[in-house]
Amino acid sequence: MSIFYQSRSEHIRFYTSDNNTYASHLHRQAELIVVLEGALSVTVEQQEYSLTVGDGVLVFPNRLHSLRTEGKSRILLCIFDSDFCHSFRHLFYDNVSRPVFCMESLSCHSHTAVEGLIHLTREFQRGAAIPENVILRSQGYLTLLLTDVFDTLALHKPAEYTDLELEQQLLLYIDSHYTEDLNLELLSREFGVSPFRLSRIFSRRLYTTFPQYVNSRRLEYAADLLTDTSLSVTRIALDAGFGSTRTFFREFGKRYGVTPGEYRRLRTAPAESLPRT
Repeated sequence: MSIFYQSRSEHIRFYTSDNNTYASHLHRQAELIVVLEGALSVTVEQQEYSLTVGDGVLVFPNRLHSLRTEGKSRILLCIFDSDFCHSFRHLFYDNVSRPVFCMESLSCHSHTAVEGLIHLTREFQRGAAIPENVILRSQGYLTLLLTDVFDTLALHKPAEYTDLELEQQLLLYIDSHYTEDLNLELLSREFGVSPFRLSRIFSRRLYTTFPQYVNSRRLEYAADLLTDTSLSVTRIALDAGFGSTRTFFREFGKRYGVTPGEYRRLRTAPAESLPRT
């Protein structure tokens, strides 16, 4: 499974999206999705939810999640800091049994809020900086919507304390150093915690292992280099952090189903398409 930590600097980002499919990832922000057309499958912490028009999901910060559209979909997507609407900040430290909700069960204020957010998306281009007046309006609409949504969610205190700050720092560190020689002992010295504690973050929170996570980041980087540069496969293997081309070829074939050279040819031939990963 390919997973990654998505580092975002903005306090809020919201937009409508068509036919969204996004690999497993997590970030320090909350993510709210409302299905406007079609259907969408959302997986949160290995639990899959099938959403249709009028359904929504509120993904808490640092929860592993992914999106998949089989046919067609159109969604409103809001990604925001947990204290963007500060009245709800403390609730994001709880656990939620089922993060989905239905717009039909919410008040008229929530419907107004969704319509208002959709209208605001037309006032700026996706990817561009959001104007300050739009941010203020979105804060009001999101507050209305969250008021209803939290009323429908069954929240409970976590069974044990999890160090979310350590998790964020760890994944950010790996994203900055995955092309280097990394191991749990080195990270243990860097963060001053035991290798076992670090290993448990990957097994219990990300449902993978430390080597698999690092290899995933390296393979994604190598795939980008194969597509965007003319570097040799050997050079790319070393630049991506693999100790040998033999290891690189083996791991690349397991992930993409083709050799690095075949991947490059497929990527640079417009008429060809890559197998799904």
